[in-house]
Order: sequence, then structure tokens, then C-alpha cells
Amino acid sequence: MTRQLVLPQALRDEIVAHARAEAPKECCGLIAGREGRATRVIRCTNASPTPEVRYTIAELRRVVEIEDAGEELVAIYHSHPRSPAYPSPTDRREAHWPDTAYVLVSLRYDAPVPGGKGPFGPELHGYRISDRDAVWEVALEP
Repeated sequence: MTRQLVLPQALRDEIVAHARAEAPKECCGLIAGREGRATRVIRCTNASPTPEVRYTIAELRRVVEIEDAGEELVAIYHSHPRSPAYPSPTDRREAHWPDTAYVLVSLRYDAPVPGGKGPFGPELHGYRISDRDAVWEVALEP
């Protein structure tokens, strides 16, 4: 199991832009690539009935398209508009892809804080989540 994912800055920027566009709802999507190196981001629709606190990827069929293109699903991403970029209990319970990284972006510090010196910017972290609810950090390399 790899403990790193190469995620170029342009793709990070695309994920953050998606999170900002969907806020205060959670955004979600897929990251395609080869051998642990991300090559493209695929924005998906959050089909959750409560998109402010959960995500459900509507277009999971896109995984087949990724594989048909000779790529791999290297990560699944989603945002936490108001909480840390760490898998919530729900995220851990619903992580059904143990060989795939999960990239989370938090916007909790992405705006000026009243009385503070902001903006501080988004947080972006990667994880592996096992079928037994264990979480390991995955280094996101440029």
C-alpha cells in the first residue's frame, strides 16, 4: 500500500476551486492517474440528500471510463466546508475503496476570521481508509 500520491499543483487548484464553487455544500469527485501519479480530476455531482454534511458520488460509472482509458482510480476527493480535512466517522464508515486514496479539502480557514489575520487558505490532505475503519495519512507530493 503506497503512502504517497503525486498530486500536481494544477490538480490541487482544480479540487480547491470545485470545493469553493460548491460551498457550503460538500463537493466530490474522482482523481485518475497511473502508478500513484494523478493526471486528471473528474468533478462529480454530490447526490446526497444532505449535501452540506455528506457526499454521495452520483457518477461512479466514471470509474469504468477511467479504467477503459488505461488509467486507474488513484483517489476519491471531497470537501469539508466547515470542518478539518480529516475523515469523519461517516467518511470512514462509507469508504469502500481501501486501495484508493481519499483526498479531503477543508475550507474552514479559507476566509478571513473576524478579528483575525486572514485569509489562511484551504487545507488539503490525503488518506487511506481500511475496511476496518483505520486511517493512514498519505503524503501528497507536488
